[in-house]
Amino acid sequence: MERAENTARFLDVNFHLLLDLNNITLIEASNYWESLILVTSDEERFKQLYGDEYNSDTVTDFLVFNRRNPNSIYSCIALARENARSVIESVSSEMWEQVNNLYHVLQQANPHLAKSDPYNFYKVIRNASHLFQGITDCTMSRNEGWDFVQVGKYLERSDNTCRLVDVKYHLLLPRDGERYQSVDVIQWMAVLKSCSALEAFRKVHSSKIEPNTILRFLALDRAFPRSIYFSVAASEEALWRISGSSRRKYVNNADRLIGKLEAELSYTMIEDIYERGLHEYLDELEVRLTRVGEQINQTYFATQALEMDYQDLETALLVGPVTSGRAVWSQAQQEQQQQ
Repeated sequence: MERAENTARFLDVNFHLLLDLNNITLIEASNYWESLILVTSDEERFKQLYGDEYNSDTVTDFLVFNRRNPNSIYSCIALARENARSVIESVSSEMWEQVNNLYHVLQQANPHLAKSDPYNFYKVIRNASHLFQGITDCTMSRNEGWDFVQVGKYLERSDNTCRLVDVKYHLLLPRDGERYQSVDVIQWMAVLKSCSALEAFRKVHSSKIEPNTILRFLALDRAFPRSIYFSVAASEEALWRISGSSRRKYVNNADRLIGKLEAELSYTMIEDIYERGLHEYLDELEVRLTRVGEQINQTYFATQALEMDYQDLETALLVGPVTSGRAVWSQAQQEQQQQ
């Protein structure tokens, strides 16, 4: 649900960004559409299906309706629906109704509507996701199921912010000798809108929009619920509630990894990130988030883990593999969906 909402948001923002820019300057629209594919790390899959044609038609079809793309909005909602069906006794009936309704809305959606009226089309998806989160907050007991929902949501959110900042920051940095113009301000505002952060940013930073301030806000702010630090800290709290870990003692490797990541972020300054190299820092952060997800899977969900004794499980957790690209939390269902 979180991945579908994120995709809908930055597609909507990109449509409106191109409209704004076309009114004041000449732009190469394909670069803006290609950047959306870069954010999702699906360049190879996109090229297999569409070649090098980056435009509103191909990118919208790939990210919204294409069933062969496991990260498309349709695929994400379909997988969320199947996940909900598999644990239907643990979720509320209202939660199931909401995700099921959204699935049928997408099944009946006309692809032409996403291009002719993108604002209202993506608004339906965003509002449905927000409604699902609100229903979850109001109808689900604060038990292990609730905590796993929070872990999945915030891990996905932190990963998405990492990817968006990594791609957009380097695309929008001015070249040597260039100065920021009104076009740059509009584009940086679009980055904030892609994270639902523009208004929150304005309330904290009343000065003009600058890349360094935006990066600090999206990466390290402790109060904004879509910043990388906030999302990692929220994931840590939920995982520790499940296992009983604490600052002085961790129960499993997933808790150790998320605790180490949160501790490092809590003492990180923006200068530390620049010294390391922004792309290198964010790329490593994405890998570490993926590793946390894999350790959660091996600790709590992988059937083979049940057949191991404690020592074998400890060893397996310490050397678990890290997949490339975006994390896949439901691999078996992904394969079933693609079939």
